[in-house]
Amino acid sequence: MRPTIERINKAVSPSWHFVDYLCDHAITGTHCGWHYHSEIELVLYHDPHKVSPGKTVLDDYVGDATHGCAYLIGPGLPHMVTRSSTATPERASSSHVLWLDQAWLQSLVITVPELSSVSDLLVRAHKGIKLSAACADALFPLMNGTPQLKPSAQFLRVVEILLLLSEDKMAQAVTSRPLCFYVAKETPVIDKLEKAQQFIADHYNTQISVEDICRHLHVSESSLYRMFEKHFAESFSDHLKNYRLGKACEWLVRSNTSVSVVAERVGFTNLSNFNRQFKTAKNMTPTEFRRLFR
Repeated sequence: MRPTIERINKAVSPSWHFVDYLCDHAITGTHCGWHYHSEIELVLYHDPHKVSPGKTVLDDYVGDATHGCAYLIGPGLPHMVTRSSTATPERASSSHVLWLDQAWLQSLVITVPELSSVSDLLVRAHKGIKLSAACADALFPLMNGTPQLKPSAQFLRVVEILLLLSEDKMAQAVTSRPLCFYVAKETPVIDKLEKAQQFIADHYNTQISVEDICRHLHVSESSLYRMFEKHFAESFSDHLKNYRLGKACEWLVRSNTSVSVVAERVGFTNLSNFNRQFKTAKNMTPTEFRRLFR
C-alpha cells in the first residue's frame, strides 16, 4: 500500500501515451490503487456485456466505472479504481487511457489558435470531469486500437479527441475543489514538488510537522506554504489531510481492517476527528464508504 506518483512510459511520444487494457478473465479487488501523476489522464470504460462493474474515486468524488463512463483527470488529482469482473474471452471488457503532457498541450494551444477551446478544458480538468454518454460513445473508436498506430496517426487522434472533449457541453465537474499541478518540466520547482510528495508518501502515517518537511526540502516555512498554495491550490496541512483520507479510502476498499485501526494507520490520532474529516470530504462515513465496494 505504498503510494507513489505514477510514472507514464511514453514510448511512442514524450507528449502523449495511449494504452488499451483488455479484461477477458475473472478478477476481484482494486484495479488501480490510490495515486496521482503530473499528466492529464483521459479514461474510458467499455463493457457492453456488463461483466466488469466498478467504482472510481476522484479526490472527494465517488462514481461509476462502468460501460460508457469516461473521465478527464487533471494533474495532481488523486484517484483510484476498484472493479470486479466475470469476463471471459467471449464476453470481454476494456479500459482505454490517454495521458497527455500538460506543458506540451499548453504550447500546442498557443501555436494552433484553432485549438483555443481546449484551454478552458485544461482548467476544468483540475476538478475532474465526467464526460457525457454521447461523448464517451464517440471516444471509443478514437481510442480503441490507437496504441498500435504510427505516431503521426496517433497525433491526429489526439487532436480529434481534444476537439471532441472541448465540445462536450454536458460534461460535469465532479470534485468540490480544484487540484493544480502545473509547472514547467525540468525545473527546480518540479524537483521540490516531487520530493515533497514522496516525503508525504513515506511519512503520512506519522506526525509530520512543517519543520520536518522544510528541513527535508531545505526551504523556509513561507516558501513551503507558497509552493503548496500555488501548485496544489491548497495549504500544506489540507494537502496532508486529504492525502491521508485518500489512503484511508484505499484501506477501507482493500481490507477488512476496522475503521479505528485504519484511522491510526493513516496518521489520525483521534478517531472522532477522523470520522468528522472523512464525512466532510466524502459526504459519508467511513463505514458507508466501505459498503459501496462490497
